[in-house]
Amino acid sequence: MIQPARCAPQQHWDVIVCGAGPAGSALARRLAGRHRVLVVDRELPSGSTRTAQTWRIGESLPGSAAVLLRRQNLLERFLADGHAERCASVSVWDSVEPVWFDALRDPAGPGWHLDRMRFDAMLRDAAHQAGAANATVRGRLEVQHDGTHWQLADEHSGAQHRARVVVDATGRNAALCRSLGLRRQAADDLVCVHVLLAAQVDDVDRSTRTCADQDGWWYSVRVPSGERVLACHLDADDPALRELRNARVLLERARRLPLLAAVLPPDVGAAQTHVCPAGSVALDLSGCAQRPGFYAVGDAVLAFDPLSSQGLFHTLASADSAASAIEGYLQGNDLAAHAYWSEMQQVQDRYFTHLAATYAGPVRHRERPFWARRLA
Repeated sequence: MIQPARCAPQQHWDVIVCGAGPAGSALARRLAGRHRVLVVDRELPSGSTRTAQTWRIGESLPGSAAVLLRRQNLLERFLADGHAERCASVSVWDSVEPVWFDALRDPAGPGWHLDRMRFDAMLRDAAHQAGAANATVRGRLEVQHDGTHWQLADEHSGAQHRARVVVDATGRNAALCRSLGLRRQAADDLVCVHVLLAAQVDDVDRSTRTCADQDGWWYSVRVPSGERVLACHLDADDPALRELRNARVLLERARRLPLLAAVLPPDVGAAQTHVCPAGSVALDLSGCAQRPGFYAVGDAVLAFDPLSSQGLFHTLASADSAASAIEGYLQGNDLAAHAYWSEMQQVQDRYFTHLAATYAGPVRHRERPFWARRLA
């Protein structure tokens, strides 16, 4: 269990990371061996026990992430944690016929379906073991820059922290970016309605199944615990959203799709649905390099549409790149920040190009509002 550090009224650090999720933890681990690093968050979770309230969707990690985990000296620990190797994927997307994909031709390997609670806990513990300190913020966080240093103050406790570098790793919320008035652009109002279905004795299918439907898209996969994720993605203003919040209705709608019906149970049992934002959100990077010592990583830079299956990889990759840039900045390299933000701009550009091409695939639905919006 990670214990929050007891903080004096004001403490000085080299780097303050706001957010103890995968991005913030991965970044803190990279930097903590050589710099004084503080990770602050609203609540620092402990352990890897999953409950209905703490379970998080977002369980796909591509094989190319092995390079990043190895760089963190965490690959062996990760492989020992019981995550499931990804098997084939099958989709009904560009046509009505199922198309199968496998990773035989991918030099990076098949990747994994994660136990997210265990994965997140591994990264938090690794950052702590590397020497990163932790503090819990209970009030509104005030952020100021005096020209050379950043100062963060917790209105509730009065605790103040000062550092040359501050990092927004608060995820899709991008709390620090918003406090600084940085602009963020949402590409759409996609939401994800999902449910975690109880493990079934006869459910041995380990493929990822994805279906384009007339008003959105679905996917289902069996996670390492044996339970099955069922998720529907649709527009937030779709009238059907209200009904789909009912787990029984969600399952009934999904079972109308033959590709999903083949692996779904007949009932939902006691499972409950959850709804979360899932659309792409990009930080406007135009002025970021002009803020000395400010960085953002993970979803705070670019929140990925789940269709890409690249969100967690981006989290690790951006943390890795930011760590190199921050070390350069602390050593007096004024160009390090510009290189980082330029890289993030290229990531955003490539991502939106590929996402648009993917959403253009189901031409049979292109007149429906959900798909027409994404073709506009």
